[in-house]
Amino acid sequence: MTDPSGLTLPGIHVAVSGSTDRSADTNDSGQLNLPGLQAGNYRLRFSGDNVITYEREVTLRGGQILDLDIALFAAPKPPPPPPAPAPAPVVVAPPKAPVGPTGRPQSVSIVDLLDKELIRKEPRRESLLSCSGNTRTTMVQINEPLPTRMYEDADVAYYVVAGEGVAKMPNREDSRIATSAFLSVPRGTAHSFERRGSRPLILLVVLGGEPCEQAK
Repeated sequence: MTDPSGLTLPGIHVAVSGSTDRSADTNDSGQLNLPGLQAGNYRLRFSGDNVITYEREVTLRGGQILDLDIALFAAPKPPPPPPAPAPAPVVVAPPKAPVGPTGRPQSVSIVDLLDKELIRKEPRRESLLSCSGNTRTTMVQINEPLPTRMYEDADVAYYVVAGEGVAKMPNREDSRIATSAFLSVPRGTAHSFERRGSRPLILLVVLGGEPCEQAK
């Protein structure tokens, strides 16, 4: 038993099936003897870990010594194992947004509050109504223009309690507002207000998105 270059192949398993079934392995010299087989037709199967399995049929006559020279080809190398799967990406949870302390329940009469704190000639006044978590509610009274405000991390909603005025935002036409008007301003949007008419412009302001005690 040899390879195509003539090198002997030890350890090749030979299975013989036919009139007599036998099996054995080639020795260190690549040889194998199977004595005592009966005459007849046989199928020989040659196999090994590093060779391509080969089968051959032979006919053995009575009293015959049959010599076979078998050349086996090397088995192709197995394909390399697939690459190990990439490790799953580490998902880092975004840091939680800060949340202010929980406030107390509040019940406020806007009418009664205005009776006590209604401005006359003062430029403006801001009264805190509630502060809890990330929501701050105030009432703002304006006689003179309110300086521009912009909240980077909070959205703000305005409801006009009384009076008339103008809401100003960059790149937008001024918006006329009057009693019962509602205005929503997304975070990062600069805005300001001016009074129109003879009465103060009174706004209910709800700011949400940052700890209420930080809101200014």
